[in-house]
Amino acid sequence: MRLKCLAILATGFILAGCHRGTRPVAVSAPPAIVPVVVPVATPVPIPFDIPDSLPPMPPYPPSLLEQAELAFLSGNYPEAIQTYEALPSGEQSDQALFHLGIAYVLNDKPGANWVRAKESLQRLVDEYPDSSLTPTAALILSLRSRAVQLARDTKARNEALEQLSTELERLKRIDADRRKRP
Repeated sequence: MRLKCLAILATGFILAGCHRGTRPVAVSAPPAIVPVVVPVATPVPIPFDIPDSLPPMPPYPPSLLEQAELAFLSGNYPEAIQTYEALPSGEQSDQALFHLGIAYVLNDKPGANWVRAKESLQRLVDEYPDSSLTPTAALILSLRSRAVQLARDTKARNEALEQLSTELERLKRIDADRRKRP
């Protein structure tokens, strides 16, 4: 308790001593601003014959991947295929492989090339399993496989029907010949 009282009294004396007379502070005038002249080089003449619009800067040539994408998006599938195939293997992304596979399917000049499309889409599924395009590529491959199987089944069924029709006609002739005999 005694220590607290001493601390309070000491604080009071210190604060009381601060408010006793203050000494006057001499305030000096701000320094005068002295103008300085800096020598400047000879002024550069400004031409007055500047055209209103400058010619456009030549664009950077698009990369092979950009060329392939432009060809694909414009529907020029033969050019897209050729450009995608020319890409170095390190530049072939999941989207490039997907578009290459689709371009092989949609190409109408020599016709759809499902073998090459399957190779490209299967490579996408194998090399980029976490890609957002992988499920779509896998679905396309699955549907194509199913379509090929259905085509085989249909062909076999049509051949069987043709054989049965031929056999039926032969049996009808035999039956007609029997009826004609006395």
